[in-house]
Amino acid sequence: MLRRIFTTATLLLVVSWWGAAQEISGIVQDVDTKEAIPFANIWIKGTMQGTQSNAEGRFILKKTQGDTLAISSVGYQQKEIVLNGKNEQFTVELKKVVQKIEEVTVKSDIPFAKVVFNLIQKHKKDNHDKLHQVRDYKQLENTTVYIAVDTTAKINRFFDNMEEVTMEMEGQNLRFSPIYLLEEAELVSPDSMSVVYTKKDGIFPRLNPAIESLILNNVVVDLDFYKEQIRILDRGFISPIASTAWMYYNIFFNDSVYEGDHTYYHMTYTPKNPLNPLFSGSFLVDSETFALKSIEAFISGKANLNFVNGFRGTVNYKTLPDGQYFYDAQNIGINLSIRLNKDSTSYSSRRMDQIASGNWLINKTTQYSNAERLGEIKPGEWKNQPEFSVDHLGEETYFTVNKLKEQKVVKGIDKVGGMALSSYYNAGKLDVGPVFDIYTTNRIEGTRLTVPLRTSEQMFKRFSVGGFLGYGSMSKEFKYGGNLIYQPGTTDKFLLRFRYYNDYNLISQDKFLRFIKNNPNNKGNANFIASFTTREKNPYLKEEKYVEFRVDYNGEKDVHLEASPYVLWNRNTPFVQFVRDGISYPKYNNYGVLFDLRLAFRQHYDKYFFERVYYITPVPVINLGWDVGTTTIPGVNKSDLGYYSHFHGSISGRVLLGQLFVNYMLNGGYLFGDAPYDLLDQPVGSMSLGFAKYRFNLLHHASFAHNAYTNFHAHLNGGGFILNKIPVIRSFKLREIVSIKAHYGSLTKAYNPIFDLPGFYDNSKNAPYAEIGFGVTNVFKVLRVEYVRHLGGTYRNAHFTDKNGIFFRTEMSF
Repeated sequence: MLRRIFTTATLLLVVSWWGAAQEISGIVQDVDTKEAIPFANIWIKGTMQGTQSNAEGRFILKKTQGDTLAISSVGYQQKEIVLNGKNEQFTVELKKVVQKIEEVTVKSDIPFAKVVFNLIQKHKKDNHDKLHQVRDYKQLENTTVYIAVDTTAKINRFFDNMEEVTMEMEGQNLRFSPIYLLEEAELVSPDSMSVVYTKKDGIFPRLNPAIESLILNNVVVDLDFYKEQIRILDRGFISPIASTAWMYYNIFFNDSVYEGDHTYYHMTYTPKNPLNPLFSGSFLVDSETFALKSIEAFISGKANLNFVNGFRGTVNYKTLPDGQYFYDAQNIGINLSIRLNKDSTSYSSRRMDQIASGNWLINKTTQYSNAERLGEIKPGEWKNQPEFSVDHLGEETYFTVNKLKEQKVVKGIDKVGGMALSSYYNAGKLDVGPVFDIYTTNRIEGTRLTVPLRTSEQMFKRFSVGGFLGYGSMSKEFKYGGNLIYQPGTTDKFLLRFRYYNDYNLISQDKFLRFIKNNPNNKGNANFIASFTTREKNPYLKEEKYVEFRVDYNGEKDVHLEASPYVLWNRNTPFVQFVRDGISYPKYNNYGVLFDLRLAFRQHYDKYFFERVYYITPVPVINLGWDVGTTTIPGVNKSDLGYYSHFHGSISGRVLLGQLFVNYMLNGGYLFGDAPYDLLDQPVGSMSLGFAKYRFNLLHHASFAHNAYTNFHAHLNGGGFILNKIPVIRSFKLREIVSIKAHYGSLTKAYNPIFDLPGFYDNSKNAPYAEIGFGVTNVFKVLRVEYVRHLGGTYRNAHFTDKNGIFFRTEMSF
């Protein structure tokens, strides 16, 4: 700290003399290796004029008096240079001082920092194990999210009284409005961790789950620097004390710090490539045990993390009275901005303080204690005890949150944001949605407009009734449906559902897709862009009447099981016919039960009324489904038609590869027995400008139909790994995208078709189909653009596939 104060003071002194000064500049480097020496001290001997070299070893100093330049750095011999009184430029070469540490000699060709780093690695496992030897303790967490507000701006007109809904913060000219507040006390034992006290509030009731899931769960993380990587913002950040850290970081021994009779080594580190998502900062390490005493980590603005204007993480460690090594406190702060703030420096440590109107400031503090006396105190009072010195939230902050909730603009933002997340727009006691069902197109109905409604939580907490009414511009007829959902208990452990509809549906609609796709579009498989850019309306629909009764069970450890007995009455349309042995049948019926088992392995999810939405994370989600039933055809003897059985499984998740990550979904299935062709797996494309996430992009509406099949979808996000290094282009903060989609299937003898396979399917070639895409995402921070090309030559000239195309998708991520 004294070093920083001294440096700041000398810099201010230099700036005040700027006008009449002569300039001295240069680079400080090692005499033997010629490598730059960062943070070396440079000053005019006999004066207070001085500076430090930057991370590249370079320095600039304004000289006004004195004739000798002095240069020093920890671990090197001090050097003095006589000045000639003119503007001068130097290459200063320093020679190492040989030191000893734990009987290891630091020679001139071995940096002192390298020796310390190796000893950290030698003791790291033991020190990490010591952290986990404390098995019974308490922890107190305090999480806040504030938004910076310029009370003189036009936004003032949307609020009744800005002074009531904003607060002052020390050292800031802007005022701040609280968005989200959380105080939580946890009791940790060898077998479990239980939350014993919670106080939470936020101005966006419908957006609170998204703030927690999309932001806090990615930002407010466990900073365990003893691990090789720390997951932040969907990226894997290499720890500065990871075994491979020397490959990614420049690590320097800065100074020795004395605390009583104990010595700590102060180390600093910077990324070798500042454009990569890495930390910069410093840490203190014990000179005897080589355990961390404290560590501070920042993320540079050059690391190209979307919306992140600044990040700071600090961890302090302590030695308990019984000699055990344990955490003292963790603090995480982040400065989020839709636009990158303009600031006067590129140093990552300064970016946390560069705040503009509209920035989100997130802070989480966690403190730890194993004091036995806290067991006798109510967890809600822990924050007032000396073991926890964290500043707790005052009642005036919660009062401000309640005031903000009543503002019309806040309510409007909450409703629109909630619609984007849950597909429902709240209109008081009614919810409108799913919103993607409102407008659809197909060849049978033409332009289809639908009014979908349900009762909201404001009407009934444990019961919902809903339905839809749709009208097609070409078919000139109404279609309709209704559903009931009932939660018999106080939790969603059991749910009872009933659904009926009379409607047109795609024969290629995947009944298993809803188990892996968040907020699925009930009327198709496209997205918002695809809805308005379809170049050919899908003709392959059949008319259905459907009745289903469903029981959901949500067990512990996120085990989900459901059973859905159903009856399906099917009727043909001009483009979908049911032909058996040359005879056309206008209709047929299905009777069956669909079972599904989801294994989410404690993966985080959000609950929207009665629905659970799981987010893609490194923890995979596995679904196992079984559809068993029978078919009847009017005029056909029932004894001629047996049962069908369809087994289906899928796994989806994310693989972190440091700066890169890969999202994947793999599914497969097997249908056997007597079944109509619309139960087969039918991979289709979007036939629009919209990039399809879980469908193919170059296939037409009808392509293959297989009973034994597998589909693989993956996309790699490069995180700017290449584009970060290209001048000009890197300023757009784009990410590289590579996608691969593949299908392989066949019709086996185990499948007994009850109808002839229509001619619009092509199963003549038993070969895989694949397509590969290359593109960028983060265009205007919300758009993904991808060029997709057919991979391989087997189907390149087929009538049901395009050779290539350019596609778009709205996509927001860090």
